[in-house]
Amino acid sequence: MVDQPKILPHGTYIVTVRSLYETLTPSVIMAVAFFGVGTHVARDRPDPLLTALLVLGGLAMATRLGVLLLYRGRACSEALDLAGARHVERVFALPYLTFAAAFGAFSARAFQVSSAESHMLLVGLLFGYAAGIAAGVFLRPAISISSMVVAAVPTSVVALTTPDTTYIGVGALLLLFLAGGIHSMMRNYGAAITEITARRTFATLARADALTGLENRLSLREAFDAQFVGKARDGILAVHCLDLDRFKAVNDTFGHPVGDALLQAVSDRLRRLLRTGDVAARVGGDEFVVLQMSAQHRSEADLLARRIARSISDPYTILGHTLSIGTSVGYAVHPDHGQDLEELIAHADEALIGIKRKGGGIALYEPAPQRDSWRVAN
Repeated sequence: MVDQPKILPHGTYIVTVRSLYETLTPSVIMAVAFFGVGTHVARDRPDPLLTALLVLGGLAMATRLGVLLLYRGRACSEALDLAGARHVERVFALPYLTFAAAFGAFSARAFQVSSAESHMLLVGLLFGYAAGIAAGVFLRPAISISSMVVAAVPTSVVALTTPDTTYIGVGALLLLFLAGGIHSMMRNYGAAITEITARRTFATLARADALTGLENRLSLREAFDAQFVGKARDGILAVHCLDLDRFKAVNDTFGHPVGDALLQAVSDRLRRLLRTGDVAARVGGDEFVVLQMSAQHRSEADLLARRIARSISDPYTILGHTLSIGTSVGYAVHPDHGQDLEELIAHADEALIGIKRKGGGIALYEPAPQRDSWRVAN
């Protein structure tokens, strides 16, 4: 029932699922049209099965609209992850396909028991429904194609099995346009997926350091703003600045390929130290910034700074060479040491420079009126 998301990059798949929840207006239009046409057809030639299918279609459509209203916020959230996207797609697909099946059965039954005037209305409604699917749900082909098939094929079969050549022609046209619509929809799907994937790739490259894959200054700013701009939050945010000791000697002695591989290894260690929500960025040659988002007390910031220094100082095996480097860490905390990211980074960097002059270690920024000397934490 649902496309396997593994065939798409995860980010692209999430975008396609979000598109399902942008169909509220056409869904409302279809609900009005189905109820209006369906009521007219059911009154034209009263039939218990026709009435039951009309009620089933109405319930499925009401559920479909309810799902759009209830889950739209979650589906369109930037926090939507792969598991969440799979869930909201399944929630969307069930009433959507149920309505398509009820609509197809209703239309087929109406072709058996209703008048020619009702058949004209139903053919127009079928074409409108298929056009709406092709325009709004084509990014999830398993849902869109299944819905078009189960809605149109039953009526086509009924029309093709009548002795009237006009109805045979109607049935053939429905199948012909169904096949053409599916072909065009899949072509548009392929082009759209290529465009979405390329756009997301370029966006990712613009926000990531090319060598290490860590965040860059732009995405660091975005992560900070996402936490603070227009929001109240508990706890503190700590900004840690660090650069690598003896890195230049590694580059000079072993060459840039070893130096680049060392920076990648350092970045991997930083990633492993982060908790959910924390961000690590490379902001210069051997300069890094860590945003510690979830700290409740300064002691947690000090603990992370110590863990960073200890982890980076462990030996590395890079391209057959055993290397030892180190780092000092300076950190500042929001809101005590600044409200803006650049101010916090400047203060953390000031603490870093101060502690390196004293031989290295870990230092918390101290505002000037209190700073007779740097508070050394090692």
